[in-house]
Amino acid sequence: MSETSENIQSGSDTYQCMNCGAALKYKPGTDFLHCDYCGADTPINAKTVDIVQELDFEQYADNFEQLNTKTTKIISCRKCGAESTFSESVKSTTCPYCTTPLIESDAHEERLIQPSYLLPFKIAGKDTSKHLDTWLKRLWFAPNKLKRQALQTNQLQGVYIPCWTYDAQTETDYSGQKGVHYTTTVGSGKNRRTVTRTNWYYCDGHVSIFFDDVMVPASGMISRDIMNKISNWDTMNMVEADNRFLSGFITEKYVMNMNNGYELAKQKINAEIEYAIRRDIGGDDQRITAKNTQISDIKFKLILLPVYMSSYVYKNKLYHFFLNARTGRVTGDRPYSPAKIALAIIAGVAALILFIMLLNSQ
Repeated sequence: MSETSENIQSGSDTYQCMNCGAALKYKPGTDFLHCDYCGADTPINAKTVDIVQELDFEQYADNFEQLNTKTTKIISCRKCGAESTFSESVKSTTCPYCTTPLIESDAHEERLIQPSYLLPFKIAGKDTSKHLDTWLKRLWFAPNKLKRQALQTNQLQGVYIPCWTYDAQTETDYSGQKGVHYTTTVGSGKNRRTVTRTNWYYCDGHVSIFFDDVMVPASGMISRDIMNKISNWDTMNMVEADNRFLSGFITEKYVMNMNNGYELAKQKINAEIEYAIRRDIGGDDQRITAKNTQISDIKFKLILLPVYMSSYVYKNKLYHFFLNARTGRVTGDRPYSPAKIALAIIAGVAALILFIMLLNSQ
């Protein structure tokens, strides 16, 4: 039995089932809110995105208070300091970064910029276990405890990670040198040999690049390296930000503001421009002696991306793993099993001894 989205009882972003009054949670991979008590599904009727609306960076860079903001309850972890928000449908939970129980009395309110779009959770249940199992099978010398912990999907926390994205048009004039390799023979007699040398030619030119959705994670806990490892987000399937998709999940507070995010985006932009210049110069080697880049039409937005994560302690050290809740790509920290490594060494030594014995017997 289902109800229309207009009949959902809502208060403080808590959505209640019209059948039994229980808190509703978003059901990954669907457009429904689900009641765990009576099984009712309620359509969300999400707004599909035909044209993504970007915001003008120059307009808001010095006055981001003009952006859409909202007073939000934030709960801080007493142990690691991670700050998150979650709906009342999550009655109690632990910090996804260090497993410390989150206590509502540690909550405070802040006025935060609201995301424009989000990618809803897509993977859940058995599919989550399947992706984790595939990842675990590729981990050599991993302790068995890691495998047992990872496959306990009830230990997984679903977290929406805030990210800034930036668009920009760049025009770059450059000058440099193109290196062309050639080989020549030098020396005589026993010292005669072939060496590779390079002729350098002056060149200059212009490269024009439009950057679309340069992504910078605004998380204070998940590193950019981790987000890169589980990337390939299907952003073409984003929906307009709707708190119903957040119901039942944790949403991390952004700690990086839009200006600092843009500085990191420029690092990515500059690296891509340098690569494009070298490709434009051509030859076997390149030298860039000067470049001048003009950046214009800078746009930005704040989005939320879905990640499953889990933490566990192994020999007094905290480990994490992360799963892209859209594609199933997994990465994470991992310990090594001394016993498995020792057995592998013993097996390798035994194989070497056997090989030597076979050679001597011939």
